[in-house]
Amino acid sequence: MSGEDMYGRYLDGDEFAFEGLVSLYKDELYLFINRMVRDSHEAKHLMIETFARLAVECNYAGRSSIRAYIFGIGRNLSLKAIKRRKCNRHISLDELVEAVADSRDTPEQTAIRNEDMKRLHEALRLLKDEYRVVLMLLYFEDMSYHEAGKKMKKSEKQIRNLAYRAKISLKRKIED
Repeated sequence: MSGEDMYGRYLDGDEFAFEGLVSLYKDELYLFINRMVRDSHEAKHLMIETFARLAVECNYAGRSSIRAYIFGIGRNLSLKAIKRRKCNRHISLDELVEAVADSRDTPEQTAIRNEDMKRLHEALRLLKDEYRVVLMLLYFEDMSYHEAGKKMKKSEKQIRNLAYRAKISLKRKIED
C-alpha cells in the first residue's frame, strides 16, 4: 500500500494506517533530518514533530508525493532548529565511516575511503545551507529534481542550477 493510500485511510479514521505511514518513512526521515541538524537526539525529536504536524494539520493536498510532503515538513523544522541554535555541530564521522566501510577492503583502501569521507563531510558542512540541502536531497535521499523542487519551493530549473552551483562549490571546498 502506498503512502498516499495510507494517509487517505488515516483521514477516513483508520489510526492504524497512520502507524503504517510512520513505519514506512520514519527511518529515512530520521537520517535526512540527522544529516541536517547533526544531532541524533534533536533529529529524533524533529522526526516526531514532523509526524505530529502531519497528523494534526492535515494540509496535504496531493500536489506532490506524500513522501515529498513529509520530507518538506521535516526540512522546514530542521532549518528552524538550525536557525534557533545558530551554531554548526560536526557530523559524527566515526558512525558514517563504519557504515560505509566494506569488510572486503584492505586496510589501505579503508583508510583512503575514511579520509575521503572526512573531506567530503567537512566540505558539505562548509557549504551554504541551500547548497547542502539540495545535494542531500538529490544524492543522499535519491530524489528527483522535481521532488527536490517541491520540497525547497523552487522550480525544477532552479534546482538544476542550484545543484550545479552547489557541486562546483563542493569541489572547491574539497580541493582546498
